Amino acid sequence: MTSYREHCQMMEHISSSLFLRCTILFELVSSLIAVPLVIFSSFYIWKSQTSKLFHFNVIIIFQLHLFGFFLHSLNRIFLHSTDLYSYTMLDYCNMPAKTMRCFVFRVQYGFGLWLVGATTVALAIERYVATVRSSKYEHSSCFLGLCMAILQLSIAAVANYYSFLSFPFSQPVMNYCTAVKPGFVTNIEKAFIGCLIIQIGGRIIFHFLFKLNEELRAKGLTATLSNRFSLEQNLKSMKTLKLFANMQSVFVVIHIVFFLVIMQFGEQMSTSTYVAFIELSGSYPLYAVISMVILFKRAKENKVKIKKTLQSHVNADQSIYFENFKKSWN
Repeated sequence: MTSYREHCQMMEHISSSLFLRCTILFELVSSLIAVPLVIFSSFYIWKSQTSKLFHFNVIIIFQLHLFGFFLHSLNRIFLHSTDLYSYTMLDYCNMPAKTMRCFVFRVQYGFGLWLVGATTVALAIERYVATVRSSKYEHSSCFLGLCMAILQLSIAAVANYYSFLSFPFSQPVMNYCTAVKPGFVTNIEKAFIGCLIIQIGGRIIFHFLFKLNEELRAKGLTATLSNRFSLEQNLKSMKTLKLFANMQSVFVVIHIVFFLVIMQFGEQMSTSTYVAFIELSGSYPLYAVISMVILFKRAKENKVKIKKTLQSHVNADQSIYFENFKKSWN
């Protein structure tokens, strides 16, 4: 049990670190930008013309993805604004946060993080079903999307529960709200490694499905205009979702590798430096801003390409469709 005097000394060290203050400020600003952008994006994916490029099930999955960003970023705002206020306005001995307050914010912070990571699993399953049932999927119900949303929530809940099993509830206060200690392999690291494997696996599946959709489109060149439209739309949406899988995989790999390196060498760092690097390793608000801007830009580009492709089909020789129709009766 850390003594009162030791808490005061540690808070003097932590609160005086310029590197930590700048890191917290950076994460706070990123979160303040991410939250309204996430809210805007939530309306955008339901109301915009661009959203029609995606099946209703994809939109449901992405809504949960955005909710994860929102929950994570919102709790970062509460945590980091409180930290900066304490470091600026309070006496060193009054700076340590109550353990239960840390838990309440961190458990929501963590749930949002895991919800973002679980999106890859849900999308991989949804896209597999969409590819296998490509001729009928466009007119299917939202049942699969709701099932995938439940799966996302379940994965996030289990991973979050597992991560917080060793949370230090026995301590009345914490010098900094974090559930990880340098040099210790905890449930959080194990869960992150599992998440890394899932992200890489999801990226491989997306590559396989993208190639399969290209083959289906090649085989469907003599199909009806409506079927060709469905295949073309599915391929365009797959390109956007493949981009999402790339970004998700790259970010998670960097996040987890950076995190594990910090854990390995954390004992050799000062506490303030260690905490600052832990915060920087998981800059999900920044990832939220960058990924949403890129994805919606790509979606708009795909919409323009689809219109041009359809126009070229309309202007092409339509006799082939009558020939195919005659062949179907022979």
